[in-house]
Amino acid sequence: MYNNTLVKKLIMSFVLVFSFFISSCEQPEEGNYIQWGSENEMANDLISRGRYHYYNVEWDMALSYFKAAVDHDSTSFASYVMLAWMTPAGELRDEHITKAKKYVQGKNETSNLFVSILDLQSGEDLRERRHKVWSKMHEIEPRGNFIHYYYAWTKPTVDERIVEYELLLEKLKSADRSYAHVVNTLAYAHYGKGEKAKAKEYFDEYLRLYPGNNSNDSMGEYYFNEKDYETSLEYYRKSLEHFRYSESGRDKVKEINDLLKK
Repeated sequence: MYNNTLVKKLIMSFVLVFSFFISSCEQPEEGNYIQWGSENEMANDLISRGRYHYYNVEWDMALSYFKAAVDHDSTSFASYVMLAWMTPAGELRDEHITKAKKYVQGKNETSNLFVSILDLQSGEDLRERRHKVWSKMHEIEPRGNFIHYYYAWTKPTVDERIVEYELLLEKLKSADRSYAHVVNTLAYAHYGKGEKAKAKEYFDEYLRLYPGNNSNDSMGEYYFNEKDYETSLEYYRKSLEHFRYSESGRDKVKEINDLLKK
């Protein structure tokens, strides 16, 4: 059981420590971007940090930040979208969806399209239907980096995704914005195609750019899939050094230890 007061204090301290990253990821005020922010400065900082961890597949941490964001601004529709994405089906998820739809009223078109994705929950053509929405958002605001990422993610084939992610990668580099998450995504895309050497290059680059919980987790998964369990275990242990509360990390360490005993 976590001490809620301690968790809140830790979140506030992280916000201050990573204020440089947050400021570097802010979108210009003018444009048709998803309207993430509000008049509450602390909520805005928490949202930015939540997005940062979500990009890096550190969902336990992302969840904490988005929960804290709605504590500071209960009308943050975008935070409710993210909370719904990370919450299993049930009453709580339905509550997040209801609030997202309520508080997006009066916002711009990309914001409303963002919320509309919550209605696309199942079906064999789910990727295709989601891609139509992200394509429309990308058409409206091609400068939106979050939009561009999911526009690429929902493309029909892995080759198309790789091409689009490479375009996004160059855009982020030229704008001096964080791009580690795109490198990680490219690593998995190339590994999925069987291009292991290329994938390993991207995994190495991700670890260099972001020596944190998920980069070590990704490298651990790479070595696990290559059946190098001892090296994999080293990286999963390093990932837990960055975030010891990761249930998936602890489960993987146990799984590998059991394999090594056999």
